[in-house]
Amino acid sequence: MVARPNIDHLKELCGSNQLQHCFKYLFVQEWRENEDLIRYIGEKCANLEASIERRAQLMQEGESFGPFHDVALDAVECMAVTQQREQHMLVALRGVLELAREGRTEKEHHVGLMDLKG
Repeated sequence: MVARPNIDHLKELCGSNQLQHCFKYLFVQEWRENEDLIRYIGEKCANLEASIERRAQLMQEGESFGPFHDVALDAVECMAVTQQREQHMLVALRGVLELAREGRTEKEHHVGLMDLKG
């Protein structure tokens, strides 16, 4: 008999010896993890968007001091660097969010297939 430790572990976790139940259990768990990731990244995107907006307002206020206030202008330059980096981070996170949303559809399809097999 062939050893299948991963399948055996999955059977133990889901409480069934039927493969369709085991794989449905696995796919539902992966779907839940994916949903948690979507929520988490969505929250991080919202927080980053708020930070970018606040910083933009702060930069605008800092620029209002004019060219005669070196500290304000230096601070605005520093914030501009951070602003650009965080905008790039937001684009990257949105890409990950899109991939995770695609994973949602994929996992729903996998769970549906196991329902058809059951």
